[in-house]
Amino acid sequence: MANITLIRGGAIGDFVLTLPAINSLHKAFLNNNLHLIGKPATLRLKQAQYILNQDDPRLIPLYRKGPIPQETLALFAQTERVLAYAVDSDQQLKRQLTQIVQGPVLLCDPRPFNPRQHIIDHLLSPLQTWDIPVEDSTPRIALTPRDHEYVDALPRSPQVIVHTGSSSQSKCWPESYFCTLVATLRKKGWDTAILCGPIEIERGFVDDSLKPPDLRALAGLLSRASLFIGNDSGPGHIAAAVGTATLSLFGPTDPQTWAPRNKRGNVLQAPMGDIENIAPALVIETALNMLESTDNDG
Repeated sequence: MANITLIRGGAIGDFVLTLPAINSLHKAFLNNNLHLIGKPATLRLKQAQYILNQDDPRLIPLYRKGPIPQETLALFAQTERVLAYAVDSDQQLKRQLTQIVQGPVLLCDPRPFNPRQHIIDHLLSPLQTWDIPVEDSTPRIALTPRDHEYVDALPRSPQVIVHTGSSSQSKCWPESYFCTLVATLRKKGWDTAILCGPIEIERGFVDDSLKPPDLRALAGLLSRASLFIGNDSGPGHIAAAVGTATLSLFGPTDPQTWAPRNKRGNVLQAPMGDIENIAPALVIETALNMLESTDNDG
C-alpha cells in the first residue's frame, strides 16, 4: 500500500489549524497509509499509520545539497505523494523530495500572507492543485475511549477550564486578571480549574491544577468542559476542535487570521493590541453569559 506523507512542524495550534487540510487529504486517499512528519506529541492528535519526528537525522539530507543516502531514500520508498508545510526559500527541500518521491510533491509556506484570510483557508489552498474537495474547513479531533481515561479518573470534571499561558508573553493576559476571573467564577458557583503547563508552573499556578499526561488526554478533558477560557494558544484550538465553547483573549495577534474556528467560540481583542487592556470585568461578563447560554442549551 502506497503512502501519503504530510510534513508539518510548528506549535500545537499550528497543527490543529492544519487538521482540515490533513483530514481532507486523508479522506481523498483512504486506500493509502497516512504518514506524518513533525513533532510526535502534537502529531498524535491525528490518527495516522506512521509518525516520524521532524528531528530524525535521516531527514537532514532533504535540507542540504548533495547525494541522498539510502536510509533517507528508504523512508520515502513507498511514498506516492508529499504535501509539506515549510518555508523553503531556496527550493532545496522541494528539489530533494522531487528526486525521491514517486508522485507529485507540493510545498506550502505556512505563514499567512493575506490579512483578510483565515490561516485555515490558506493551509487548505494547496489541495486545489490536486483537485481534492474540502467538505469541512473546521478542525476536528476524533476522540477514543482511551482519550477520556484521564478525565474519568478525576474526582470531578470541571465546568470551566482556564489556560493562562501562550508562546509569547505579549499574548498572555496578566496573572492577576486570571486570578480575579477564576475567583469570581468559583464564587458564582462554576467549578473552574486551571490547566497546568510550563507557563503555569512558572507563574505559580500549581495548586489544584490539571496536568493531563499528553495532548490526547488534554483533548478528552476539554471535551467534557462547558467553557474554555485562554489566550491565543494551542489548548484553545484543541478545545474548539473537540466542540467545546471557547473564549479566546487576543492581544497583538489578529483573530481574523488566528482565532479558533468554532461556532461556539467568542473572541475578545485587546484595544491597540495590548492584551492588558482587556478588562477583567468584560471577560467575566462574557464568560458568565456564555455559561448561562450553554447551561440553557443543555
